[in-house]
Amino acid sequence: METLPTQFLENQTAWEILTSEKYFKWLLLIPLLTILAVFAFYPLFYCLYMSFNEALLVKPPEYIGLTNYRKILHDPNFWTILGRSSSAVIVCVGVEITLGLGIAVFLNREFRGQNIVRGLCLLPLVVSPLAMSLMWKYFLEPQFGIINAMISGVGLPQISFLSTDGLAFATIMSMEIWKWLPFSIFVFLAAIRGMPRDVFEAASVDGAKSWYTFRRLTLPMLRPFIMIVLLLRVMWLIRLSDPLFGTTQGGAGTEVLDWYVYRIAFVRFDLGEGATLAIITLVMTLIIGAILFRQLIKALGTSR
Repeated sequence: METLPTQFLENQTAWEILTSEKYFKWLLLIPLLTILAVFAFYPLFYCLYMSFNEALLVKPPEYIGLTNYRKILHDPNFWTILGRSSSAVIVCVGVEITLGLGIAVFLNREFRGQNIVRGLCLLPLVVSPLAMSLMWKYFLEPQFGIINAMISGVGLPQISFLSTDGLAFATIMSMEIWKWLPFSIFVFLAAIRGMPRDVFEAASVDGAKSWYTFRRLTLPMLRPFIMIVLLLRVMWLIRLSDPLFGTTQGGAGTEVLDWYVYRIAFVRFDLGEGATLAIITLVMTLIIGAILFRQLIKALGTSR
């Protein structure tokens, strides 16, 4: 293999060296790294800096060390909201994975109008979160909402879905499940349709029942995809405040962790405490994400 003469390399300009095959791929990353530095890394480090300060809107920041962290960790309201957020993650992810699996198995079968049904299942994903919350607010309106009109039509009393403690949070979780259930359905449906047919045909020839085939063949092969859905949905559910903007705005016992951050920072204008809450939320998210990602790697390894 011939090499370029040393004299030729010495005569190259800096631009020619940068655009060579060896360095050009790194040159292409400069715009992305610049954007990340401006819009991700700088706000993150500034938020970390603000968490060590008493930073109210009406006066300059004053360094107070770990006072904000101690204040939040000793606040009973923080632990109540954290428990509520955790329960929302467990319920929503559990329901979405369970229903998503069942509906995906059903949609994998051949039946008349299956493409129409799949299209209808996809509709909630294309609705923006704010439009979704406003839509459900009007549906659930006590006096003029469609759902309460149907309830009144069968002789039952009207229900205040978004202003009753307990019921309001269950309604918010139902809205979130309705919005993101199609994601689970189509991830599992794509995985099922990509499975080798010969394995299932052999099981059918051997007389295996449908439930046995699902439990012994389908479910183990779906494990990596279940972990993918679990990882992504847990990360997304940390920001459960999307349905709250157009409905309860944190009232009636529906306040979750990211709405708490918003209220502290932009309603009370306590930027230091709000930044501290954001950092605590980020650390918890990274820890949970790392654990789930490790389980995903294991699932990918065992499925090969």
